Amino acid sequence: MATDKAAGAFPVDQPVKALIRDHDMVRALADRYLASDNPEVRKQAGTQILQSLHMHSRLEESIFYPAVRSIDASLISHFEQDHLKVDDLVATLEGMSLDDSHSDTLMRELISAVTAHIQEEENQLFPRIEGSGIDMTPVGLQMQSFEANLVHTQAQISDGSIRRR
Repeated sequence: MATDKAAGAFPVDQPVKALIRDHDMVRALADRYLASDNPEVRKQAGTQILQSLHMHSRLEESIFYPAVRSIDASLISHFEQDHLKVDDLVATLEGMSLDDSHSDTLMRELISAVTAHIQEEENQLFPRIEGSGIDMTPVGLQMQSFEANLVHTQAQISDGSIRRR
């Protein structure tokens, strides 16, 4: 997600910038979903939101949060709890048709939770990271590698290259 070609390469020396790009993309997709009455536009935007959140959450939970936990462990724990709620909503929505009438209510709940979480991260955590003096390049390199592996695995699954035995 953060390696969007239009936005340029993954900024390994500034991984927070990559997360903000992800946030901006999710906000744009959420705006498209909420502004449209067209079921196909909403279905497409909803699908993209779910895919983006899945990748972004894995990246933060596996690499980013553990790397910055020392800055404020209780804040990171709060964000991990936010992720549990979002992950549950994503799993529920992925398990149903976005044409289902109940999916709109759940998608709106998801968008609300995610936008509040994004705002908290950007206003509370990211400035503290930038002010901490921590060299984020090693974290950025891990995030870049992790994301590339996720994208590769997703592509193989989509292509049917990975077969269940």
